[in-house]
Amino acid sequence: MDKFLYLISEGLKNVWRHKMTTFTAVFSLFLALYFVGLLATAGENTRSILQYLRSKYKIEVFFKQNVDLKSAKKVSDLILEVKGVRSSTVINKDDAVRIFKDQFGEDILGVLGYNPLPISAVVNLKRNSEEMLKIAPVVSEIKKMKGVQEVRYQGHLIKKIERTYSRFMQLFPGVAVLFITVSVLVIYNTVKLSIFSRKELIDSLKLIGATKLFIQMPFIFEGLIDGVLATLISIPLIMGTVGGTNYMIDNFTSWNIELTVAPILFIWLTLLSGIISVLGSYRAVSGIMK
Repeated sequence: MDKFLYLISEGLKNVWRHKMTTFTAVFSLFLALYFVGLLATAGENTRSILQYLRSKYKIEVFFKQNVDLKSAKKVSDLILEVKGVRSSTVINKDDAVRIFKDQFGEDILGVLGYNPLPISAVVNLKRNSEEMLKIAPVVSEIKKMKGVQEVRYQGHLIKKIERTYSRFMQLFPGVAVLFITVSVLVIYNTVKLSIFSRKELIDSLKLIGATKLFIQMPFIFEGLIDGVLATLISIPLIMGTVGGTNYMIDNFTSWNIELTVAPILFIWLTLLSGIISVLGSYRAVSGIMK
């Protein structure tokens, strides 16, 4: 126990002796954890945003002119069985005339003398589902149904977001690895400077028979302390950033969305911080006993 406390105290002394290099290491590791945490949170919440946007867009189904109301309702019931569909409402020809007049200000019956508008249906998608809802298969399945003439879906914004989200998820591993690599190198150099400043003490410890592990541990603890400090700074700032974003959404948009941070993310960030710290420190001290 005494040895363990001694090793920790030596690690703390090393941190205090090299305040500027420690600040650099903590700041770089903080940036890595902060951005990796935000990217992971953004990736997770983008799924919820896409689901919300999909629920705001309607799929319009137009039936052929020879399809009567009874047949249209049967097709509507089949649409309800399609995975991802929340509701399907049939609009008869009389309702279509009224909707046309509300939207365009013209009485189509008065203009043409007859009703050319077909029976249609408005399909809404599920707002919340465990799996990522894909529109293309839903539209494709509806098009195949008997009596359906045309299916319209004006979700251009969603398509753009989906493409951006797909690119983001492809780039995320590379960006995360870049941040982690930089952090490892900074901690490596920080611990290495600490080792060089205490070279004479290390040589003395070797002469009196100190074990390799005993010599290395204070420097590994130094790296771990840097990691702990960076984690303690990054986690509150991630929560603050997400909270600030929610405030902006609530007060400046009509979106009914609340961004969340998964608690497991903090566990992963803590583990990541420990791995980065130990890896950088170990690489720096691995040459001590050579």
